[in-house]
Amino acid sequence: MMATAAHQIGAHASQRYPAHLVASRRLADGTAIVIRPIHPEDDAIEKAFIGGLSSDTRYNRLLGARKLTPEEIRRLTRIDYEQEMAFVAVTGKGAQLRLLGVARYVRDADAAAEFAVVVADAWQRKGIGTVLLNALLRHAHAAGIVRLHGITFAANQAMQQLARKLGFAQTPDPRDATVRQVEKFPAHAVSPAARHSSARHQDIAANDATCA
Repeated sequence: MMATAAHQIGAHASQRYPAHLVASRRLADGTAIVIRPIHPEDDAIEKAFIGGLSSDTRYNRLLGARKLTPEEIRRLTRIDYEQEMAFVAVTGKGAQLRLLGVARYVRDADAAAEFAVVVADAWQRKGIGTVLLNALLRHAHAAGIVRLHGITFAANQAMQQLARKLGFAQTPDPRDATVRQVEKFPAHAVSPAARHSSARHQDIAANDATCA
């Protein structure tokens, strides 16, 4: 995962929900999922999602072991769609609705944004992280963001593999040898995989990288 973008979220539940960005997908194992912007009513599934992460995935997710407070979780679902975006992968309906992964960015300059991505442990290596991050790249491109950047632990090989797959440049952090900086310029180029996955209904390759 790429870190701190998840903690700079404001409460904007009154904004119009961007329903035109909702898309159906099907995993290679036949599981039907939906990729959509996060919704203010997603509090419960966001809490369950974070609570269900393994200690290793949570550590990578938060760049540390601490737990999020209820208010922090609430802020994650109430975003300013003009300044940030969070795409979630969900499956099921009603009481069976589950959040499988999330990719988000938050603008930190006029044309730059920090991003983060994480997938639930049981749903890694199914292509969800790739689809979420491609959706985020396309949206960042459309929003005029020219630089998408983040950090990951140097030991998080799975996230680095995903970043390389989607064309992110990676460099050591000169201030901290335990992390790496990653960045991409989505307004200049969206990967072929991103363009290919733009169809509304698409099967996802079973061997895509984990995004923990």
